[in-house]
Amino acid sequence: MLIRNASIVDLSQGTVTEDGFCYVDGSTITSVGSGSIGKSHGHGRHGGGFRDNEEIIDADGAYLIPGLVNLHAHTAMAPLRGTAEDVTPEDWFNKHVWIFEKNLTPQDVYWGTLLGALEMLTSGVTCVADHYFHMDHAFRAFQRSGMRANIAQAVFGVGDDAERKLQEAIAFTEEYHHADPRITVSFGPHSPYLCPVEFLRKIVDEAERIGLRMHTHVSETAKQVAQSIAQHGKTPVAVLKDAGVLRGGSLLAHAYHATDEDMTLIRESGAVVAHCPTTYMRFGDMTDFLPRAQKAGLVLGLGSDGAASNSTMSLFRTARDAALLAKLATGNPEEGSLGSVLPLLTSGGRALGLPNYGEVRPGAPADLVLIRKNTPAMNPGYSVAADLLYAIQEHNVDTVIVDGKIVVKHGRHVSIDHKTVYDKNRELVERIAQHTSDSPMQVFNG
Repeated sequence: MLIRNASIVDLSQGTVTEDGFCYVDGSTITSVGSGSIGKSHGHGRHGGGFRDNEEIIDADGAYLIPGLVNLHAHTAMAPLRGTAEDVTPEDWFNKHVWIFEKNLTPQDVYWGTLLGALEMLTSGVTCVADHYFHMDHAFRAFQRSGMRANIAQAVFGVGDDAERKLQEAIAFTEEYHHADPRITVSFGPHSPYLCPVEFLRKIVDEAERIGLRMHTHVSETAKQVAQSIAQHGKTPVAVLKDAGVLRGGSLLAHAYHATDEDMTLIRESGAVVAHCPTTYMRFGDMTDFLPRAQKAGLVLGLGSDGAASNSTMSLFRTARDAALLAKLATGNPEEGSLGSVLPLLTSGGRALGLPNYGEVRPGAPADLVLIRKNTPAMNPGYSVAADLLYAIQEHNVDTVIVDGKIVVKHGRHVSIDHKTVYDKNRELVERIAQHTSDSPMQVFNG
């Protein structure tokens, strides 16, 4: 595959190479440059020029960027968008979401994941770290979508069925962690407030035995931190350290109320953090987490969280919110700068252990996005970096390539019927909305 006549953007530098070309051989970028390129350049599969049937994409000047990485999502929650608005975190969980989720079927998770995957792909997200239930059905949906994913089966450590659920999660990871090279698997203990220390240690042992990462929630609210200190004499992050969860490769969703000491523990452990600013803003929770975390040297990426708490899976919107929240929380317009936020759009790839992810250069995975310039919001184009962070709209995303294959063309998935996915999700949300008087699957108190 040859992409030519592109404006290649380096998100880490905010620079643009005009009249650029990018050659993809299989699933890998093999050549990148600018100027004219033809068969005589010899960048083909065997170094002897392009094949006669080579797929050529004329970008017509569009921006070419690496695929975006959503470092924390509950993709199957897409059909729950709009079901829990203008409520406290306690009511969001206990009166809405955990009641709805209690009534989701495995097939609901398939269709919900497919809807969320469509939303991500058509907004330029090529890879996601997903944390949810019935992940065998989510696996099928991600396979169908062509998206890259790391999936974790959520496990609660409390309740009469906790041990059974743990065994199911172990069986899932053993069956699926080598099932598809594009889809990797992690263990997903929900959080230190719903997983006792001994339960977490069991998961750590299994993760070490199988050789997997862990993906968990921690320090989402100030109340969680206060309760943990009252119960354990230490913060939730310190509880994770004692349990062995805090280690290289572990993915911590939120850590939004991590103390300075917590951030030191996280940095020294090699764990990574997914920052999900839209969720915090929706709950009226403002802190200066991002500037503090970057100054502390944490490895960070951006997460959308679930659509029930932020209404969008778009990482461009998430990045915009991250920048604005950093400025507002500190009262300093120099925080949340273009140079500090734009790289977070793709940094989750390396956080997930994907070599060279987030770059348009030889040797990098061929996960790529073409963004149309010829819309009002992207003009006059004085600052490409500012346009990508603040002005871009989802309809600017034209073509998305994952693993060297085109999955989105002219803003639509090439093989999935959008209307069918929409209809299935409308049906399922109408059904589960009839169960609003049920009790929640767990109780959130923080």
